[in-house]
Amino acid sequence: MKKIFRTVAVALGVLLALALCAVGLNRLVYGRSLRATLYEFRLRSRYATDRTAESEARRLEARRQEAEPRAALPKNMAFNVPIEEADRDGMQVFTLNGGGGGALVLYLHGGAYVGGFNAHQWRFMDRLARQTGCTVIAPAYHLAPWADYSRAYADLTTLYRALLAEHPGRRLILMGDSAGGGLALGLAEALARAGEALPERLVLFSPWVDVSMDNPDIADYLPVEPMLHFDLVKVHGRYWAGDADTHHWQVSPLFGDMAGLPPVTMTCGTRELLCPDILLARDRLADAGVDVTLHVGHGLNHDWPLMEIPEADAIFEGVVGIVGKF
Repeated sequence: MKKIFRTVAVALGVLLALALCAVGLNRLVYGRSLRATLYEFRLRSRYATDRTAESEARRLEARRQEAEPRAALPKNMAFNVPIEEADRDGMQVFTLNGGGGGALVLYLHGGAYVGGFNAHQWRFMDRLARQTGCTVIAPAYHLAPWADYSRAYADLTTLYRALLAEHPGRRLILMGDSAGGGLALGLAEALARAGEALPERLVLFSPWVDVSMDNPDIADYLPVEPMLHFDLVKVHGRYWAGDADTHHWQVSPLFGDMAGLPPVTMTCGTRELLCPDILLARDRLADAGVDVTLHVGHGLNHDWPLMEIPEADAIFEGVVGIVGKF
């Protein structure tokens, strides 16, 4: 019996040593947690595709002939706060924790302007509302190929004004990820140009600030990007621009006037195609006199603060600090 116990103990010790070696080697090679590495493998498999720019354009043209689908809550997710759905001026709007007394968070979801909410975004919004007591307003703005940027700006400006009127004196934070992060930045630029009241702060996770994807430095990130496909997102950007140039500031807010914007908190990962343009946006915000903070996730992927990895926890706590607890 003692021999069996010794054998089991040795085996467990070997397994523990191997696990520690795997964690250490992963940290040495990638500079991130083992869970983040495993998550990247999952992302690479999930987002693998053989679609080309031409086939993607054909797919979007075919979708244009169909009715635009309505957004829906995920059926397999348990939420911790109440959620209400309403149509406001022809746009679906979800309200999480509508009875909360904290800040208002206007959250614009990503999806390359052709896709709706995903599970990461719902989990993040639910968690944020639960831990801070804030109310999250999540509009399902109209997407390409059924609409372009101009419809989104019109709808979101109307919603933004209505929120200010309905909640006078309440703190409002504009937040978004990926395409939604770029749209949030562009919306803030539009509000500033019009001399309207601005949100207290912008929080942007991996914002898509230049849909043209013309930055030559993007080529350095192609080998390590597991989610975004360069040729496909360029097509998505062209559809979102509609008849406008992809460098138009409302399509690609990197080229907008950033002077006068409220403080901005941004994130990016060193294994995502958008990193070079986010670095440029950081520099241009700073040059415009904006208080900007950029958190770079070394060895991390697109939208990493929304993912279930250890590195996201510190960012989430920082966002909680920005939103404040009620």
